[in-house]
Amino acid sequence: MSNDYNIKVLNKETTLQILLEDHNSLIRFGDGELDLIRGASIPYQDYQPELAGSLKELLLEGSNRRLLVGLSDVFEKLDRYNDYCRNFYQNSFFPNNHDLLREVELQYNVYVSIFFSRPYIDLVDKSHAKDYFAKMKQLWQDRDLLIVEGKYSRSGEGNDLFSNARSISRLICPPTNAYSRKKVIEDEIIKNAANRLILLMLGPTAKVIVADLIAQLNNQMIDIGHIDSEYEWMKMGVTNKVKIPHKYTAEFNFDDKQVKLEKDDNFDKQIISIIE
Repeated sequence: MSNDYNIKVLNKETTLQILLEDHNSLIRFGDGELDLIRGASIPYQDYQPELAGSLKELLLEGSNRRLLVGLSDVFEKLDRYNDYCRNFYQNSFFPNNHDLLREVELQYNVYVSIFFSRPYIDLVDKSHAKDYFAKMKQLWQDRDLLIVEGKYSRSGEGNDLFSNARSISRLICPPTNAYSRKKVIEDEIIKNAANRLILLMLGPTAKVIVADLIAQLNNQMIDIGHIDSEYEWMKMGVTNKVKIPHKYTAEFNFDDKQVKLEKDDNFDKQIISIIE
């Protein structure tokens, strides 16, 4: 199906610049969120009508002064992306989400790019990724971080992605169906927010958590998702998605039993709470 949607998405560079300058919070709507809105389950989150309704409402409302709402930057210049990525959007994403995207179109919103945290693997030209990551790290330069992630995500473990942060605290959440523990997760975030930059890697649940808490907290909250996999792949210099054995890897989320967690005392010291 050809892409003839009149949907405006700012590019990833502009999205990152806005985050750096204005300290907004941000939530991302990828194919998984759109699947849920359409009534389908995804590998790590079963369909829940309440969750799907909240996601659709947030998507159609679009960005406001404090909260940026992101979509895939695929409505123009698809040739920036590799064959696998282009084929996915042309043959799956656009036809599957045709009716929903028409609804989005009618809102006349301007969205930011969800690819602000996926600046490497799907791009044909990967030459700017290193500089882009260096700029992205300015988001948490000398800041105290609260990372809210699933059990197997282990974002930043074994690499220097967050090495320039002042401190890191981690709230470890269920790897699947985290939405069922949303209230408990929100309470723990509120309890530990202090003056921290809050980064969430928690799938669809992250979106509703940020939306719920934005009225209560002044913190910048960024639903940053698969940033760790992208960083690992960039450091490896690979051109195709490869599985990282000791932690969750983007697009390899069908079987967490394949993940062999490694003992890491420094990582364990960062954990302030584990929600089963």
